[in-house]
Amino acid sequence: MKIEGITKGFNDRKKGFQPVVGTTDVDIHEGEFITIIGPSGCGKSTILKMIAGLESADEGTIRLAGRPIDAPSRELGIVFQQHVLLPWMSARQNVIFALETDPRTKRSKQELASLADEYLDLVNLSHAADRRPHQLSGGMQQRVGIARAFALEPQVMLLDEPLGALDALTRHELQLQLLDLCEKQKRTFIMVTHDVDEALLLSDRILVMGAGPSARIVHDISVPFSRPREVENLDQDPAYHELRHFLLNSLTGH
Repeated sequence: MKIEGITKGFNDRKKGFQPVVGTTDVDIHEGEFITIIGPSGCGKSTILKMIAGLESADEGTIRLAGRPIDAPSRELGIVFQQHVLLPWMSARQNVIFALETDPRTKRSKQELASLADEYLDLVNLSHAADRRPHQLSGGMQQRVGIARAFALEPQVMLLDEPLGALDALTRHELQLQLLDLCEKQKRTFIMVTHDVDEALLLSDRILVMGAGPSARIVHDISVPFSRPREVENLDQDPAYHELRHFLLNSLTGH
């Protein structure tokens, strides 16, 4: 993916045009896990929405495999902070419904159910496949959303603070689950998060945005820790704490 010279702003009735994202250029390589962090309101999620084709850039282009992104695409999967599950359907049916709406799907109902079960198993939800969303915890609901997005087999997975609404324990469990999925599913990931530790655990590169208006990427950092990663090993590595300290200082402007 190549992001070239994109900018984004919005019109305020009282203040006129308000810039949000300043000129931004990024190259993202196949199979990378990229995390975008930065102060609140700096345009992280706006960039993700432009990548997803949900919003258009005021200037510049975003290309995937040489083709411009100007609308949502089946090559781009997205998981939001809120799971957006259909409440009258079971976990399995929610995944199947997403597959049925994909124009690439040429499978039988039995094959779709089998594929849904495969991805629910990947997020450790086989035992809850027949439960409806109100019968699932917040963390389990988000796992269904993740399984649904993965089942569509996009080239690029976009994650907009997918664990941000969860309690600390559930968030940690899903971080480990997502880490395991990253090892098994060799795809390109782009995630927005406020959590520096989450970024260091999951990422190959971390893009740090500065404060707005016209926020830009101020640091493009390669994460030096080999995979597979374990939280305990990272915590004992002085390089981890040094990089964590740098990122926290970058976010606070110190």
